[in-house]
Amino acid sequence: MSFKDIRGQDRAIAILKNAARQDRLSHAYIFWGPEGVGKKMTALNFAKMLNCQDARDEEPCEECASCKKINSFNHPDVFLFSPDKEGSSVGIEKIRALIKDIGLKPYEAKKKIYIVDNAQALTREAANAFLKTLEEPPTDALLILIAPELRDLLPTIVSRSQAVKFYALGVNETARILVKEHKIDEPQAKALAHLSSGRMGVALKYKEGDFLKKRNRIVDSLARNEFFDSDFDAVSKPELKAYLDIALTWYRDILITKASGADAVFGLVNIDKSDAIIKEAKRLKFSRIEEIIKQIILTGSFLDSNANPKLTIAVLGLAALENAR
Repeated sequence: MSFKDIRGQDRAIAILKNAARQDRLSHAYIFWGPEGVGKKMTALNFAKMLNCQDARDEEPCEECASCKKINSFNHPDVFLFSPDKEGSSVGIEKIRALIKDIGLKPYEAKKKIYIVDNAQALTREAANAFLKTLEEPPTDALLILIAPELRDLLPTIVSRSQAVKFYALGVNETARILVKEHKIDEPQAKALAHLSSGRMGVALKYKEGDFLKKRNRIVDSLARNEFFDSDFDAVSKPELKAYLDIALTWYRDILITKASGADAVFGLVNIDKSDAIIKEAKRLKFSRIEEIIKQIILTGSFLDSNANPKLTIAVLGLAALENAR
């Protein structure tokens, strides 16, 4: 995948290309914005562009040895650091390995590239160690941190880096691309585009993971008041959080419809479920919808603080049952 395959990030890519053209590269960049909009792919293509043996118009050739090695994550001077698993931290050991390596000359690259994905997951100790490297970076190395928000990083790291903002593509454009380029039928494409909030990478991830089937199962059980009767013993914490996110968008849509009536349909996340949402909006009281949303958000925060998942969901179920009375 080259720069031209990354949709909706023309401004971010232009900033990087101009910096390279004018030989005004920053020693460190922060690529920030929503999940699934192309931040990591842009970082890898930036690494390819800077080290390509036959780059033209600031586009990597994709054919030289350097481009092929980076595409296969097999380049000796291009490194990608990330948490070992979803929800875990980027610990001090990985940053110490980065610090040790960055002091060495490139093995074969023009510029060594270090990409830290999910940089918001840096532990405090790792972030402080990383800061020391930012203060005195080698001239033949470039650092790229990837995070959803600047506020998720230490202010001292942000102040020593150039921030490049990435944006969601937009619901309509995402749906159009899903239909035209990924051969997804239009109703499913529209549903995926709305559920992903116009984030192409997330939409494709949802498609591959049968997200719509999972979402349908959850919202149907919520409508029948059966969701909290489910057995959550074998469900991982990240999956439980995904369930809560689905429930949150469901009740958010119901609340908006309750407040705005049929005019709210075009702003729904679960747009393909508009008939069921309108029905629930008529049935439920404002107070109950608002209290359930509050309890879902509170439950998510409990899971973040490592509370017992099964007990936490059970407490949410009791709260939902109480509000049903």
